[in-house]
Amino acid sequence: MWRPSRVALVLSVACAVGIAGCGGNGDGGGSAPVTVNPSLSKLGPDHGWDQTNVTVDPASLDCNTKAPDPNRGVTPTSVKIGGLVSLTSPAGAAFGDVPAGAKARFARANAQGGVNGRQIDFLDTRDDGSDAARTADQARALVEKDQPFASIVTTTGGNYIDSFCSEVMPFFGWGTNPGFCGNAIGFGITGCQAPTSGSQRSVDTGGALTVANALPAGASKTLALIGLDNDSARQGIITVRQGFETAGFKAVYEKTPIPVSGLTDPTPIVSAVMQADAGKPPAVVFFVAQFGDATKLSGALKAAGYKGLVVSPIYDPRVSGIPELDGTYALLQWQGGFNTDVPGVAQMATDIEKYSSGTALSLTAMAGYWAADMLVTALQKTGKDLTVDSFLKTLNGASYTNYVAGALPETRWPVNHLAPAPCETLAHLTNGKWAAPPLQCGAITKVS
Repeated sequence: MWRPSRVALVLSVACAVGIAGCGGNGDGGGSAPVTVNPSLSKLGPDHGWDQTNVTVDPASLDCNTKAPDPNRGVTPTSVKIGGLVSLTSPAGAAFGDVPAGAKARFARANAQGGVNGRQIDFLDTRDDGSDAARTADQARALVEKDQPFASIVTTTGGNYIDSFCSEVMPFFGWGTNPGFCGNAIGFGITGCQAPTSGSQRSVDTGGALTVANALPAGASKTLALIGLDNDSARQGIITVRQGFETAGFKAVYEKTPIPVSGLTDPTPIVSAVMQADAGKPPAVVFFVAQFGDATKLSGALKAAGYKGLVVSPIYDPRVSGIPELDGTYALLQWQGGFNTDVPGVAQMATDIEKYSSGTALSLTAMAGYWAADMLVTALQKTGKDLTVDSFLKTLNGASYTNYVAGALPETRWPVNHLAPAPCETLAHLTNGKWAAPPLQCGAITKVS
């Protein structure tokens, strides 16, 4: 079977799909069913979404101090931007296309004369190898040696936060680890996806409602949840299930049996799933898995005659020709790169082709691009009198928003330091082509 050489893997964080804020107290708490106000159980546009009982006092956020060196990385003609990314992992590729996506957006800004007269100096990205100890080491090296103004960060863990907090280092990326949550310096392009232990938690209703709308009329709202065998996935699966409950789903299978080292034989899992709903298969099978595991599970479900929806966070144009994945769905937090009828997506595709030629419009390339775009926008809004402190004052000021119509949903600050943006689209791979409806948003609501 053909496998693309650099398809990005969604590793072990169930919240990467944005259905629910992952985390919780880490002791199995918060596993009870969730109920929400029926008025929140509807979808709306990709901005102006509802929030209920989810508030944040900016003064309560961690890292909310003045920068030791507010002029770090800034000259009258340039601003230095660093990078810390899990480019690789023991299983292969991780977020490897993030730097290429970021480079493309920064390059367009520079070609247009820079930001407020400053060229963006994007440094070489540091790779933590998806290793927690190395994440901490590379973060320390970045702040002590590279000394950038701000950084692009997309890693599998949050061990960088101590070093970044001590130097008040603003950072932007795909907020799939706890480092993006509960502090004043981390800005996830779709908000905080992995709240820290014991913090306020919220459920995002958007993804579950999007999946529900894809079911055939009259289909039962039954669900199988399959995850990796680690603590993050186990807690993540709980919060994913809670998100689906807001749309009326019942989980009939909820396990994390996939070895982190990789799935050898999917047969036992698929056999159990096919009988999970009182001897019948559920309407939806949702899994968070590495690329190879996702392919094996999808192929085995097809071979077993499964006719329901197979949903995962796996999207990449390079998987389009893989037979096992044809007919599956990918739940995306922003619009896919295939939808160039959307002006923001078309601009992104043009930039990546021009400035990072040969880079596929993968999830990770898009994550890097939108993180850089958010950073550029914040620089523009801060103005020419740029310091770390003035930059963070802009971002954490009253009702700051980031939004690219039809392409990247609205985030609100500071509330999205604690919660995800409740917005998704459901991409469908059929006959080797991806398609997706417009982005839509549900609501975020606090859960106990």
